[in-house]
Amino acid sequence: MHLQGIHHIALNVSDLDRAERFYTDVLGFNVSHRFSKGLRHIMLDTGNSHLALFETPDLEMKPALEQLSDKGYMHFAFATSRDEFIKIVDELKNKDVTIDSGPVVRGEGESIYFTDPDRNHLEIRCDAKTE
Repeated sequence: MHLQGIHHIALNVSDLDRAERFYTDVLGFNVSHRFSKGLRHIMLDTGNSHLALFETPDLEMKPALEQLSDKGYMHFAFATSRDEFIKIVDELKNKDVTIDSGPVVRGEGESIYFTDPDRNHLEIRCDAKTE
């Protein structure tokens, strides 16, 4: 078997329009596809893979996300360069995104942690400082 990497990751959101604004206006991703068959959803181009957002307004996500994220480690991490990392931290703050943790050094990199409007746990990570 030879897999070429991750094509996409899917997240449930309660309000697709609100989630689209967050992921496009705040994080800067572009919508590459819109789907209306089955669950209403979109595909976002994240640069090296895609992120699918599925609208599930009746799904009670908070208890599941707390169980998976607060008591576990479920989250989605986006990569950036060292130069962009500092700018992104400031930009998120200017866009009223609450950074829950960070910047913190973890292993060979530095990260910040925050949530989207549906409480999906997100991380932005860059490589460690080089001296």
